[in-house]
Amino acid sequence: MKAQRCSSPLQAVVGVLEGKTGKPSTRAEATQVLMYLDRLQQLVPHCPKDRPVPRLELIQAVIDYIYDLQDQLAEPPALLPDHDDLHDSVFDDEPPESSP
Repeated sequence: MKAQRCSSPLQAVVGVLEGKTGKPSTRAEATQVLMYLDRLQQLVPHCPKDRPVPRLELIQAVIDYIYDLQDQLAEPPALLPDHDDLHDSVFDDEPPESSP
């Protein structure tokens, strides 16, 4: 029985979640996986940029970063100034309208 190849990273993740993991079947796929891992290392702020990072450490850093982002989204946003105050300050410089 031949393993099915994934055509997208999303399908690969679904395969991992279902327990269908394995080594990439071609050199091109292996290169693509390394490219995605390198890109993740660049995007995640907590990941060291000056040295190669083991895959497990990289994936754990990505998971931690996702949790941090979820926590920030769960926090209430900072209070903004009242809309009326903002409206008044924008139009303060306009001359008053004259009545006929």
